[in-house]
Amino acid sequence: MKQKKIFGFDYTNNEYMKLFMYLLVGGSAALLEWGLFYLIFQVLTGASMFPLQTQNVLVATTLAFAFSTLYHYILCNVFVFDSGSRYQRGAEISLVFLVSVIGLGWNLLLMWIFTSPSILGLPPLPAKIMASAIVTVWNYLSRKKWIFK
Repeated sequence: MKQKKIFGFDYTNNEYMKLFMYLLVGGSAALLEWGLFYLIFQVLTGASMFPLQTQNVLVATTLAFAFSTLYHYILCNVFVFDSGSRYQRGAEISLVFLVSVIGLGWNLLLMWIFTSPSILGLPPLPAKIMASAIVTVWNYLSRKKWIFK
C-alpha cells in the first residue's frame, strides 16, 4: 500500500482520515462541478430561445460531471485510494469511468426529476446540489468496495 501523508501526518491506515480526505476532495470536485454546471447552463441558455429547456440542463449536467470526475479521480489517487493495488491501471480507469457513468445516469435522472415542471419543478442549481449529494454516496461506496483498496 502506498503511503498517504498530508502535512507530515501519515494516514495510510486511518480509514476515518481517508473518508475525511474523500469528502474534502469530493467537496472541491462538487464545487467545480456546480460552477461548471452554472457556467455551461448560462452559455446554453443564452444561446437558446427557451431559457429552461430540459436539454440545456442535461447537457450542462453531463459536461460538468465529466470534467469534475476526471479532477476527482486524479486527486483521489493522490490523497485517498491506493491506485493500482487491486487492478492494473487500465482496468482501474475503466472501472472508475463505469462507476462514473452509472453515477452520471443517477445524476441525470435526479436532475430530470428535480427540474421537470411536471414533477418537482425545482430551480436548476439547488437541484444540482441535491443530486450531487445523493450521487456522492454511490461514488464513494462503489469505489471503496469494488475498485480501490
